[in-house]
Amino acid sequence: MFADRNEAGRLLAEKLADIKQENCIVLAIPRGGVVVGDQIAKALGCMLDVVISKKINPPGYPEYAIGAVMPDGTIYWSQDMTGYLENQYLVNETNEKKTEAQRRLQEYRGSEKYDLNGKTVILVDDGIATGSTVIVILKWLEKQNPKKIIVASPVIPTQTYEQIKRICGKVIAILIPSAFYSVSDFYEKFKQVSDSEVRSILSKYQS
Repeated sequence: MFADRNEAGRLLAEKLADIKQENCIVLAIPRGGVVVGDQIAKALGCMLDVVISKKINPPGYPEYAIGAVMPDGTIYWSQDMTGYLENQYLVNETNEKKTEAQRRLQEYRGSEKYDLNGKTVILVDDGIATGSTVIVILKWLEKQNPKKIIVASPVIPTQTYEQIKRICGKVIAILIPSAFYSVSDFYEKFKQVSDSEVRSILSKYQS
């Protein structure tokens, strides 16, 4: 168990120390991932930025993801949606989540443009559960032409770890439990991170 996100970030940074000399950037998933990513970026002496994806939820199940979408419209479906994609609920849900992702990206960084060409990208969150929001980012990252992609998270359940590893190749985690209910179970302190805290952390890396 981790004391808090800062400790989790420092432990991950130790596992990533071998890439310190590479041209790397930490892409953190707000909000909690930004706190973890801050510790990694400081330890490696590299830039920290944010990347946004939003879960696509079925009717009446706000915590269950059937997919995820990026601000540019990149979509990942976690199950076979053949025959459902023209369903009006799904069309509306996907468009709403895309708009929300665009809004949050504008709020945190002001632009959808990234320069990741030839860089080592470390994709960070404070914990990964089903993996939908991470997998859609990996799908989007393929179009950004990075040199290497590493997924780093303090805790990932075994099944999700194996799934992401098949896609990404390199996944760094401290805990890979087979029994998993929620990310918060693996932290002593797991307070909600505010938008202002995210902006304050990011401001240290913005020129």
